[in-house]
Amino acid sequence: MARKTFKLLMWLGLTISILAVTVPQASAKTVLVERIIARINNKIITQRQYDKERANLHAQLAQQFSGAKLEEEFDTQSKNLLRDMIDQDLLVQKAADDDINVETDIIKRLDEVRQQYNLPSLEALQQAVENEGINWEDFKDQIRRQLLQQQVISREVGGRIIITHADARKYFEAHQEQFDSPPGVHLAEILISTDKHSPAEAEKLAKKALSEIQNGARFSDVAKELSDGPDAKQGGDIGFFKTGTIASDIAKAIANVDVGEVSNIVKTQYGYMIFKVLEKRVGQKPTFDQVSNRVMNVLYDQRIRADLRGFLTKLRNESSIRLAPGFVDTGAPPGGDQSD
Repeated sequence: MARKTFKLLMWLGLTISILAVTVPQASAKTVLVERIIARINNKIITQRQYDKERANLHAQLAQQFSGAKLEEEFDTQSKNLLRDMIDQDLLVQKAADDDINVETDIIKRLDEVRQQYNLPSLEALQQAVENEGINWEDFKDQIRRQLLQQQVISREVGGRIIITHADARKYFEAHQEQFDSPPGVHLAEILISTDKHSPAEAEKLAKKALSEIQNGARFSDVAKELSDGPDAKQGGDIGFFKTGTIASDIAKAIANVDVGEVSNIVKTQYGYMIFKVLEKRVGQKPTFDQVSNRVMNVLYDQRIRADLRGFLTKLRNESSIRLAPGFVDTGAPPGGDQSD
């Protein structure tokens, strides 16, 4: 999202109001421009930015949860939303202070996204982004911010973490069950929703999808074209499911489907579904040598999270952070952030 500085107006306070110039034959009017809920040095977070991030968070969680569980998860995670937004601004500002430049990396990352979605050019990617109602410059700026944050974290935190083979083995011996490989299946799906289509139309579309696949079309391409599922844009990949966690009607439909093959149409409460078996796993208990890299990565992630929070606290102590009344930065050190 594009960032605004409002340098000349920030001293007026967290809520900016301006008086419009008197127009002939009309009285002056007070115009509310935008409410600022946080100031991080010379940068701001607006109510609109915050509300948009809340909506994004809710949408992401809705892909994993529903009903009361969704609202419970949203309530828990949204408490740290402003903290995370402040974290990001602090890291981007640190990158600017250190003269970090990622413009070349932005092009590389955009090309990776292009390849991920099988698009022929960056121009095609831009068109696809704009078709989703996203401003292209905002899209690139978001990537820029992510890359700047990664560079700072790598320099200031990640590069100082050392994990020995002995550390990893000790952790594995204490947490072996964490690295067990449970039996299960990795699936992709095509969902033709009966909420979005009439039952007759949904069945017709499902038969069309299955026919195209049986005639040689790639499952992922058909999913992108026809599926109503939340993972349609990723080719319908819905991840790995442990044995016993899949609904009985779906488990029955894929029981005799080999890896790389596709199920028949399955009628469910959500609509008509077609599944592709991407992988089948048999349960096993690996040795340390088999999973040593995974163990090292788990330890690294644990340590970088702890060290990163300490680094962000240091940045907060070196910064001026002010919040609008009613807003809380859960990452603030004692006596840190101030409310106006």
